[in-house]
Amino acid sequence: MNVVEKHQKAREYLAQGKMDRAIALCHQIIEVKPDFIPAYQTVGNALEIQGNLKAAINWYFKALKIQPNLAELYKMIGNLYSRQKQWDEAIFSYQKAIKLQPNLTEVYENLGDIFRQRYQDNLTAALSHYRQAIDYDPQNESNYHKILETQPYHPEICCRLANILFRKNKLSSAIIFYQIALITEPENPEIHFNLGKILTEQGDIQQAIYEYQLALEIEKNNPEIYLNLGIVLAKKERWSEAIASYRRTIEINPKLDLAYNYLGEALTKVGELEEAIYVFEQAINLNPTSPLFHKNLGDALAKQGKIDEASVAYSRFIEC
Repeated sequence: MNVVEKHQKAREYLAQGKMDRAIALCHQIIEVKPDFIPAYQTVGNALEIQGNLKAAINWYFKALKIQPNLAELYKMIGNLYSRQKQWDEAIFSYQKAIKLQPNLTEVYENLGDIFRQRYQDNLTAALSHYRQAIDYDPQNESNYHKILETQPYHPEICCRLANILFRKNKLSSAIIFYQIALITEPENPEIHFNLGKILTEQGDIQQAIYEYQLALEIEKNNPEIYLNLGIVLAKKERWSEAIASYRRTIEINPKLDLAYNYLGEALTKVGELEEAIYVFEQAINLNPTSPLFHKNLGDALAKQGKIDEASVAYSRFIEC
């Protein structure tokens, strides 16, 4: 067998729990090829499994003498020092690891854990490392929870965690963290807006209307909030209020094609077909490839008895 095949066999021994055989075979490999780094790592792995952490660290350091830029090895050494509560050595190893490879998220988390465990009065250092972990892996919920363990009402962290939970469709949990954020930031329009969207998805339309209205009290010229408010008002068949909300959306942002479409739908519901046709045409001018806009225009024209024009609109609906 060549060196690679022998090492593969050593890894098989390791997986089978035959540590002594794995170590012996790696020694043979090193005698033939002293710079074969994987053999040193496998010896270290075997010794670590046997509980001989000090010897495992020594073998990892032997590998680093040959190839000093292996961030993963420094991380492994840091883990072993941490298990032995040798905090200074662990910190030094982890810092070497992230200097070589800054995107090692786990290392920032481990450093945060060390500072938090060892220096309860130095939360700034711990929080800084958790934040760096978040920067490199913003979708990992655990790092947000770690910060909130020490700063439970931090509005930014609560909001960012709630946003992640919202995107993952964990709606009930997202609501909890938005509500916690509101304790310290009751006038944050983004929180009220997101709560409105979640409540809409959950079917709590009345409460969603309330949250959108709160958002608009704070941020009076946000077209997206007005648009969403109009949508939920329409769900409650509060047509005049929905129409007013859509009109305000268009006043603020006359390029928002969906606002024209929703306005046209609401006008159609209340029988204002002439204006509905006009605003559907405005929506199509802004977005001529939307099949929905052409269909809605066709429906309004058909209700007016303009069959030929409706046929043209339906033809364009089919073509889109």
